Amino acid sequence: MSNLAKKLNQELVVPNRRILVCDDEAEIAAGIKRILCPEDSKTATLARSSRSRVNPEAAKPSSDQFEVTLVNTPSEALAAIRKSMLEGRPYAMGFFDVMLGADIDGIELVKRAVAIDPQLYAVFVTAYHDRNVDSIGQILGEGNRDKWDYINKPFSEGEILQKARNVTSLWDLHRLKEWQSERLSELNGLLLQNEKHTAAAAVGRSVAHEFGNLLTHIVGHAELAMNQTDPQAMRNALEIILKAGDTATSVLRRFRRLNDTVEAPSDIKMQDVKAVTEEALELMEFRLRRHSVEVDKQGLKSQILPISRNSMIQVIVNLFINAMHAMPEGGKLYVSSEIQEDQLVLRIRDSGKGIPEDILPRVTEPLFTTKGAEGSGLGLAICKEIVEIEHGGEFKIENHPAGGAQVSIYLPLTEGDENE
Repeated sequence: MSNLAKKLNQELVVPNRRILVCDDEAEIAAGIKRILCPEDSKTATLARSSRSRVNPEAAKPSSDQFEVTLVNTPSEALAAIRKSMLEGRPYAMGFFDVMLGADIDGIELVKRAVAIDPQLYAVFVTAYHDRNVDSIGQILGEGNRDKWDYINKPFSEGEILQKARNVTSLWDLHRLKEWQSERLSELNGLLLQNEKHTAAAAVGRSVAHEFGNLLTHIVGHAELAMNQTDPQAMRNALEIILKAGDTATSVLRRFRRLNDTVEAPSDIKMQDVKAVTEEALELMEFRLRRHSVEVDKQGLKSQILPISRNSMIQVIVNLFINAMHAMPEGGKLYVSSEIQEDQLVLRIRDSGKGIPEDILPRVTEPLFTTKGAEGSGLGLAICKEIVEIEHGGEFKIENHPAGGAQVSIYLPLTEGDENE
């Protein structure tokens, strides 16, 4: 048995049958106890007093194992409640006489008792009718309306037994609900942690793929640099290689953060989305040209936003790679941006065949792939996470009416964002 299962078994809610009876007439209190805890099979009867008229009722003795404490004054009742809380054995309920012949009545007593034990239920009993339900509710407050009940004398044995059974069962149900909520919270935490580890393992499978892409950029531009005679052209190629290395470092950092319990500091800064997108295009230039993919970026506009440069380059490069795979014979890649209300919308569209409608809703699910062994199924899922979790934006993918798939990245504008 797992440690969690053992803990759950040990913490199962034990029924609470502890009842406090407070009446300034000891005989009345003792009579209630005899009903709840009969000593033999004879019908228990309440002792009569100047304040009570009992309706005898033929009833079998209670089979409930109630534990009853008798007190006669408000101070004794409050002391008993405090003691029960200190011992970790609270009362489920109490029977409280309204007219206690003391400095406070039963209603004020319950008000003070609930301040000590908010989970305590109360049943008021009295031979008088000077306090109606509404007045009790006003004194105890609307927030405690479900924590008390009211019966008049003369009352029957059946009424006492039924109130005790119902109210103690209600106490148990509330504690069971709390217990279940706590356990559910613990289990959800364990599931989330397990999902996090699973995601880390899955991302580990895709790291080689990510690095394969980056190494292709590095090797391609290294070959270009070697064939250059112009120092400036060589320098430009080497700068692209350095940027690819920086992006690779960012990928590794993101992978390590999956198991970090402390959130890493954000590297979100004010960046020009157009410049970041063009940097991603520079990284992909060699592969796009090699696969005969023409890039149309006439609709790409400058806009400064708070974004993570490396994360957004990772998103855009992944989208370019997906677009390239969608056009194995070559084609056209459209990159554009526009302002819509309080958002910047960056759109990337290919001229391929589009995505089958039956799988379109699933393409951003983790581990879902249509590329077989060549795909990790994490590219679009990671893109969606970066856009929506890290940047508070929205990631949408759909088929364009003119053909091909289109990804729209919605990034929120903030005060101070400015057009260039």
